Amino acid sequence: MSDPHTLGSLFTEAWALLLLPATWFVGAVVLVSGVVRGFSGFGGALIFIPLTAAILGPAKAVAVFYLFDLVSATPYGYTYFPKCRWREVLPMVIGAALTLPLGAWILSSSDPLVLRWVLAGVVLSMLTVLVTGWRYKGQPTSPVSFGLGLVAGVAGGATGVSGPVVIAYWLSSTAAAAVIRANIMVYYAIASTLTDVIFFFKGLFTWDVVVYALVAWPLYSLGLALGARVFKGSNDAQYRTAAYVLIAVSAFVSLPVFDKFIR
Repeated sequence: MSDPHTLGSLFTEAWALLLLPATWFVGAVVLVSGVVRGFSGFGGALIFIPLTAAILGPAKAVAVFYLFDLVSATPYGYTYFPKCRWREVLPMVIGAALTLPLGAWILSSSDPLVLRWVLAGVVLSMLTVLVTGWRYKGQPTSPVSFGLGLVAGVAGGATGVSGPVVIAYWLSSTAAAAVIRANIMVYYAIASTLTDVIFFFKGLFTWDVVVYALVAWPLYSLGLALGARVFKGSNDAQYRTAAYVLIAVSAFVSLPVFDKFIR
């Protein structure tokens, strides 16, 4: 059984974190990112991670996202196991598994300021992929899937962002839409779980990360519900444009040159 004094100390620390303005900033950002994710189907990480990295630092921001995502979106992906094509998903999963530790090492050991510049660049690059509608021109093959998994593992572990490129790759397939969706969902469920395991052993899930994730989880769920409701009253062009603008603004505002305005 745990030492009651230790549990009391953890509760005191958690309460102190809840009183910090940074905690409520994280809460506000996660609500907005949930709304965007709910009405557009993408963009949650692209908003949450760069903005909260400006306050918490990249390592903590990425760890918080993966922790609350573990109890929100990740379990949903496992329901698609029977629907995916494992011969297409498995090579990418293996590639990502090999390089996720490298990404986590970069996240935990790099200069936070440098990593924030890199993170902003990655987010804006991913946004470009979304806006231009880029697609992989060939058909998905095991070697290409494996290679993309290697890249996605590093990017996901180091910045928490790899989604749009992976999605653009899968969308090039001639498979049925239901299979493509299942492939994407299963890949991210497994990759996210592996990332959580690696982050745990790297010591990235500190107590304050757990507290921030506990604050974020219900707000993210609320944002998802609100976003889905907003979606019913808008057309495709409207919600995609709104999501793109919010992602671009979050990436620019998160740049270190604007720290004096948001801290």
